[in-house]
Amino acid sequence: MTVFLDSNIILDIFLKNKDFYAENQELFKLLDTHHNIDYFVSAASATDIFYIASKHLKDKEKTKEYLKSLFEIVSIAGIDEACIKNALNSSWSDFEDSVQHESALQIGADFLVTRNVNDFKTAFVEVITPSEFLKKVSR
Repeated sequence: MTVFLDSNIILDIFLKNKDFYAENQELFKLLDTHHNIDYFVSAASATDIFYIASKHLKDKEKTKEYLKSLFEIVSIAGIDEACIKNALNSSWSDFEDSVQHESALQIGADFLVTRNVNDFKTAFVEVITPSEFLKKVSR
């Protein structure tokens, strides 16, 4: 199974967002226990996560260390010319979400996990919340 994680999932964990931390932490525990699941974030997410987290934490080195440890367990999905052109030619109103969607499509993701499901209404990949994903995996 291939799972694409939206950047908000990673940021909720790293910044300990109290509203979503517990649920997303459960999702991250799966990384160690379900070895038949491949997790990805987009290359664009890596830069977004670094920028937001380092601004919030005011510590670029800590942010780098977090990303290094993250990318030992989560792979990076590329963003290439086709991805960008497809996103630009899509009918999506939010370019960043369209790029995330195109990146998920390119890796053949079974699921795109985000807490902003409504941002991906016209997706060609199944878009679910972390809690919905946890229910599917625990079956």
